[in-house]
Amino acid sequence: MKDEEAKPRKRLPASERKKLILDAALRTFVEYGYHGAIMDTIAERANVTKPILYRHFPSKKDLLQAIVERSGDELRSSMIEPNSPFVDLQDRIRHDVKAHFDFVERREMGYRLIIESNLQVSEEISYRIAEIRNDIKDLVAESIYNNVDPTQVSRDRAEVIAVMIVGMVESTAIHWINSGELSREIFEDSLVRGIFGILAGLPPSDSRIKRLPGG
Repeated sequence: MKDEEAKPRKRLPASERKKLILDAALRTFVEYGYHGAIMDTIAERANVTKPILYRHFPSKKDLLQAIVERSGDELRSSMIEPNSPFVDLQDRIRHDVKAHFDFVERREMGYRLIIESNLQVSEEISYRIAEIRNDIKDLVAESIYNNVDPTQVSRDRAEVIAVMIVGMVESTAIHWINSGELSREIFEDSLVRGIFGILAGLPPSDSRIKRLPGG
């Protein structure tokens, strides 16, 4: 017997095995839909036995819930820049748009699940997805409100503008991953210009934020 054959298979840490299961489940849900996906396929794709699969996730619904939470957490993290070094408004927008597109490119299936899918699995999961999307809108609204003159732009107006911007970003990103024809740079640049056009007209809270003519 060869030495390689004599060695026992390396046991994966539970966290790594769980990640493999979630990745396999996500691919299966996107390919077959939630109701068309079966646990046997997920176990086979994750290279685990069904008892191990059920040990980590007792049901298909638990799998979906974990995927939604992971995708939502990663999407929120991609938008948070706690100590932004950017003073220039357009540079900051370009940085944030790029970070968002990086996430979409890295986690396309998770993004589709949160943004594009119409999951009718349970009221609990539908509510959680709506809650995640509202969190994203709130992050954008807070960022807008913190960078405008609050005496001229109310928090309610900042929230409406956030809804507009988030809608632009989501629809543009989905169109990009569905098109397969135009380059990512064209979508990013057009989106940056569109967002800049909206925000550049708002009175800033700090005169250090530059307003570049012509975008």
